[in-house]
Amino acid sequence: MKKILVIILTLCGLFINAQEKVKIKGLTRKEIKAIKKQQKEQDRIAKFTNMGLNQWGINENAQTWYLALKFHLPSSRNGDGLPILRQYQTFTEESSRIYPLWIIDGQQFNSPPVDVLALSPLIRKVRILVNAAETNRWGKQARAGVIVLETAR
Repeated sequence: MKKILVIILTLCGLFINAQEKVKIKGLTRKEIKAIKKQQKEQDRIAKFTNMGLNQWGINENAQTWYLALKFHLPSSRNGDGLPILRQYQTFTEESSRIYPLWIIDGQQFNSPPVDVLALSPLIRKVRILVNAAETNRWGKQARAGVIVLETAR
């Protein structure tokens, strides 16, 4: 009896899957691509929601920048609540950099904004630049990496 039930459920599943493929075959490539992109976006948002983040992958309730951007910083270290992407040290103390350069809406800052809770809900896109090719645009200031934030403003 159990075997028959399993076979029936399997056949129903295959029939439903076949119906969806028939619906997709009537669409153009552009429409199929748009549907797949939309589904991927929904999956990403669901993943972020399950992790306790907003739809852009930011922890809006975090007290430090490291915790707010943690999803986007998989290989960085935490230094007093600020992310350390790549520590750049030289023989002179003044040219050594530990913390990355921050670019917020195109404006350059040597240190992050003070109020994490005020800015984190506004962030819409985060890019972390670490290697020399990516940070070349900002020169010596970007030796320790760059964090690029785009906000809703």
